[in-house]
Amino acid sequence: MKKIVVPFDFSAFSIAALKTAQKISAKSEAEIICITVIPSEVDWDLLSDQAKKKYPDLIDEYDEAVDVLPEYMQLIAPTKAHIRQIIRIGVPAELILRVIHEENPELVVIGAYGKGYTNGNFIGSTLQKVLRNATCPVLAVKEALDGNDFRKVAFASDFSPKSKLAFDKIKPLIKLFKSSVHLLYVNIPSHFTSSQEVTAGMNSFVKGNEELTFHQHIFNDTEIEKGMKAFAESQHINWIVLLSGDHSHSPAYQIGTTETLIFMSPLAVMSVKS
Repeated sequence: MKKIVVPFDFSAFSIAALKTAQKISAKSEAEIICITVIPSEVDWDLLSDQAKKKYPDLIDEYDEAVDVLPEYMQLIAPTKAHIRQIIRIGVPAELILRVIHEENPELVVIGAYGKGYTNGNFIGSTLQKVLRNATCPVLAVKEALDGNDFRKVAFASDFSPKSKLAFDKIKPLIKLFKSSVHLLYVNIPSHFTSSQEVTAGMNSFVKGNEELTFHQHIFNDTEIEKGMKAFAESQHINWIVLLSGDHSHSPAYQIGTTETLIFMSPLAVMSVKS
């Protein structure tokens, strides 16, 4: 792992994301790239220098961030890891995704909620847009994960062939922490699958990954998200990986399993596309 992007907005959740990224960087020596966006509907990068002078408040906020951020980050999360800071002005989700495209990181760690979030207002949030459109795995956290948290992970899936492709993207992180992987299938009444069928899918999944430690679980519940949350609690697991579909062309009001689980639980949730 060479690069980790962390959106940083001074909220407690973004501090948790930064501290989590530091734990990963300490193991992998990955560079941490912090992107701080000063919110504005103005497309700042397209303005001429003369046009920018019409927005003195944005210039002042930018200059303040440049002055304050380095010392502030050392204060809240001192580290030997190299942190590169990027400060931009514009629409947060758009600029975060632009940095992800430019830097091509292996991982994004983002606070599960941040500035501008109000209870019940998840749809259309920066977090949702990053989850749906980032080209690499995204780990959303509410509290910082430490080394012990990384030692157990739940991988929730239907264990179809595409799930193996998604798992390959996070396997370096799994190996880095020597994590035990708890394969999880949540059986619900509306989409019941026999144990034999699920077990066959899991057995096929683990082939080629013999160097890792796997545990297989079939968990019954009334809803998928409730089952994931209950399973993680029963196993004292603090982060869970979900295979996410391609939502880049989906309407914003279509909330998926990943977003629902983040909204309803304290779990750290990683979204991985196949």
